[in-house]
Amino acid sequence: MRGFWERLTDFICRRHTAILVAALVATIGLAVGGTLIKFETSQDALIGGGSTVAKQNHRYQSTFGGEAMLTVYHGDIEKLFTPTNIARMQALEDDLHRTGLYRYVLSPLTAMRFAQGELKVGPQLFDISIKNDPAHAAQYNAVLSGELARLSKVTGPQDLTNPSFVRFLLYDANGNIRSALNTNFIDKQHALMIVRLYGNDPIGRMGNAADTVKRLVAKHHLDGFTTLSTGPAVLLQTINDYLQHGIVTLGALAVLVMIVVLWLVFRVRSRLLALLCVVVSAVSTFGIMGLIGLPLTLVTISGLPILIGIGVDFAIQMHSRFEEELAYDHDPGAAMSRVMVDLAPALSIAMIAAVLGFVAMQISKVPMIRQFGAMLDLGVAVIFVVVLLFPLAFLFRREQKHPSPPTPPPTAREPLERGVRALALAARGAVLPMVLVGLVIVVAGFAVDGKFTIQTDPEKWIPPGSSTEQGLKQLRAQAGFSTELDFLVEAPDVIETRVAQWMDAYANGEKAKYPHAIVATTSLPGVISGVTGGPPFREQMELMLSVAPPDVRTAFVSPDHTKANLIFPIANISLHDRGVLLDRMRADAHPPPGVHVTASGLVVVGIALVDALQANRTGMTYVALGLVALWLLVYYRNLVKTILTLVPVLIAVGLSSLVVYATGLELSPLTSVAGPLVIAVGTEFAVLILTRYVEERERGRSREDAVDVGAVRIGRAFVASGLTLVGGFAVIALSAFPLLRDFGIIVALNTLVALLVALIVLPPLLVWADRHPRLGGFSPGFDPERAEEREVEHRDIGLTQGT
Repeated sequence: MRGFWERLTDFICRRHTAILVAALVATIGLAVGGTLIKFETSQDALIGGGSTVAKQNHRYQSTFGGEAMLTVYHGDIEKLFTPTNIARMQALEDDLHRTGLYRYVLSPLTAMRFAQGELKVGPQLFDISIKNDPAHAAQYNAVLSGELARLSKVTGPQDLTNPSFVRFLLYDANGNIRSALNTNFIDKQHALMIVRLYGNDPIGRMGNAADTVKRLVAKHHLDGFTTLSTGPAVLLQTINDYLQHGIVTLGALAVLVMIVVLWLVFRVRSRLLALLCVVVSAVSTFGIMGLIGLPLTLVTISGLPILIGIGVDFAIQMHSRFEEELAYDHDPGAAMSRVMVDLAPALSIAMIAAVLGFVAMQISKVPMIRQFGAMLDLGVAVIFVVVLLFPLAFLFRREQKHPSPPTPPPTAREPLERGVRALALAARGAVLPMVLVGLVIVVAGFAVDGKFTIQTDPEKWIPPGSSTEQGLKQLRAQAGFSTELDFLVEAPDVIETRVAQWMDAYANGEKAKYPHAIVATTSLPGVISGVTGGPPFREQMELMLSVAPPDVRTAFVSPDHTKANLIFPIANISLHDRGVLLDRMRADAHPPPGVHVTASGLVVVGIALVDALQANRTGMTYVALGLVALWLLVYYRNLVKTILTLVPVLIAVGLSSLVVYATGLELSPLTSVAGPLVIAVGTEFAVLILTRYVEERERGRSREDAVDVGAVRIGRAFVASGLTLVGGFAVIALSAFPLLRDFGIIVALNTLVALLVALIVLPPLLVWADRHPRLGGFSPGFDPERAEEREVEHRDIGLTQGT
């Protein structure tokens, strides 16, 4: 391998200008590919288009539509039906239909026109009930007689402009809103319009549909009413807009923080070169993603700051080492050769380890996490190629044009190097206690790893107090719910008596059984039972469909009568409680033979997402560790080196879990991938420390001096790269969106933990293992060729001066 790195050095020296030009051309060219990136916002990105839940959800939504926009009218509901308001509601319905964005519109006007139609066939409905259920004939006759008597007292025409007739339609004999109208009339001061979006729409189209509802409702204002229009579509739109646009702002702030850190900590010439490498790497990565069709999702969009951090990290290591080597003989070619021979292999090990760690994400059942892993693998590979060629070509050309003045190498007297040296030597006399404490941390960390709270309720991802959250709260306060649980009922003929009666009995039974969770039930059989007070029959279903407005028929029964809709608006219960409710409702459902019942909707998707995240989140960490361990063993061909590299990584993973558990941070689809990230970052830090220790030992330094010199020499680059990573994620932690805030906090903490653990734990372990050659030949021994490459001087770091 040494010959390969030497040939690569020679290539960079001879073709440095061509490399810089090629990087510029490739970046510009791939920037065009970046415009082809698609933002995947469908529910398939959450649970996978091939999953059972996704297929069931597609089938439901293709028939009965997707999410609903809910508009609450606050005012005296009887005043909805003045001639002016009736005309405006009709105009609103017409405008909504003309947009082509909605499956159906159920306004208060639609509901009342349906009630008018029911009145026309009312006597027939009761006749059918009496004929098919003679045991309760007296009850049916009493209800019918009472209704006819009330109707006879209505003065004026039987149309919706007549307040007396409106009151008859709205209220039952007890003065309560009729149960058949509960879907659209919540109470005497609140009415509801339900606008169902087309199913399987991307979030971008859903956002447009939501905005259109708001605009048209405002355009057709009803006299005497205030309105509130919101719903799940608004929630998803808010998340979508922020992730597409807000992340760019946060990314820019992360870059600004990195500039400040580089300027203050990384005191070398061309100190912002690392950011130039990041720009080339990021543009190239996103360009390739666009060309190969790898989409951006709720998770992959957060890969931008990760790639920025890793790119800066790798670039700083290369740049810092070049400046260090240049200080010895001021020969840029020789300095580059030593960088390539000594550092590039270590970065190669770290790069491949990171790629393998991210490969572990492919076992996830969540598509967007698998895509996240693919994006990180692609990004790390691109970063490595860029960092391997671009910085050295740039620095070599810089030295040819404007040679650097002689500068002394870093010494242990400088504050930053002194701090790194103190950490590296902190545990040198307590190896056994440190190992025991580390073992406890690892065991405890893995023990609590499965006990984290996973928050997949999208409402918990947006800023508390935002207009979207306040709107949803007001919706629940006025309508009693903001989301629903949908059931798709499939049968050869869903309007036949046995199916209709089962739907009605099941819906009423579940509402009675879970009154704290189920706000109401909505179905065509429920409308019939609400009118007659008895079970529905096929003839009644046919009659109701014959007088139902087109939107009502679309909402409840498919044109071929093979599918029916059963809707349960649910209270604001936690996602865990929703999962429990869904399991119980599935267990309670015992449909007649030949009838299939399937739960669908955003609630079901959210529950499926929780299950998918919990299924193998811990498994991803184990697989990542296994793949990294196998790679290190193959490369080192030395079990001791492999174990020594993994010890700080294991401790970092365990400690990170304990920190998350202790702080009570909730995991989301973003933060659930923290394990592989910690492994990738921790492995890089450990590999760099181990490699530098071996290098210094092969040059003839003692064990203690190898740690001391290595810590001082890599200290500034180590701290600069670590702080840029931490700083970048700390900026994300400032986001108002909990979805990103918690991700930034967790990854920043994990990065800091990985850095500190590597600096404190690994150096004393290296010295201890080096003193025991029987451990498997760890001690690298003296390498005359390497020692001659650069004269070993102890005085240059003050080791002989008692520092």
